[in-house]
Amino acid sequence: MVTDTPANSTLHDGARAAAYAPPTTRDGWQQFVATPPLQPHPAADEDWSLEERLDYHSRFVVLTTPAMERISLSLRRLMLLNRRQQGTARRGLIVSGPPTTGKTTTLLEMGRTFELAEQRRHPGRTDRLPVVFLAVPPASTPKMLVSEFARFLGISIAARMNQAQITDAVCHLLCLLETKLVLVDDVHLLDTRTRSGAETSDQMKHLGERIPATFVYAGVDVDVDVDVEASPLLT
Repeated sequence: MVTDTPANSTLHDGARAAAYAPPTTRDGWQQFVATPPLQPHPAADEDWSLEERLDYHSRFVVLTTPAMERISLSLRRLMLLNRRQQGTARRGLIVSGPPTTGKTTTLLEMGRTFELAEQRRHPGRTDRLPVVFLAVPPASTPKMLVSEFARFLGISIAARMNQAQITDAVCHLLCLLETKLVLVDDVHLLDTRTRSGAETSDQMKHLGERIPATFVYAGVDVDVDVDVEASPLLT
């Protein structure tokens, strides 16, 4: 019999935290990519416990929709166009729509599909990071944005480091790791009508010029009449 001691509770909490590591960190992303979809047991399988059934039904089943197919096709074309492009010649993709319509899910699935394809193309390579996934922080500043990249990569940021130093470290490491796809969620939070929003948008453009990767952004339409394309971010 195992008593629920504080030590056991700590281990349980630690295991749960590891199981739900966010994909906005490198470890969490790699765990997300490596975790296969849950497979249901036969309905008559008495060995399938109630807890296992609840765990299965609590996870979303991702279905490929026509919109996801169109977005994936557009991304594949953009990545082909960007293969030999330098600097401002590289093109990006924006996925927009109302809340809860699957924008983040689409980004995650596209990233997982691309990374698994890269693993098959380069078996045994552990010195590469094909995909980066992050979200724009609320009221983001340029330093906050590039710090999200650093957090994903596990780069330690000293208190004395300024924005340019963090940017240099991030860009250098992403080039070494041969990152090809950068997924940025919640891009609608960048309001270029404010000074910090405009400067953060410029920082995003700067990163896109220095990192030889295709950038894909996802954002919520601000209202029914104004989508991301017509928002201050692009106008």
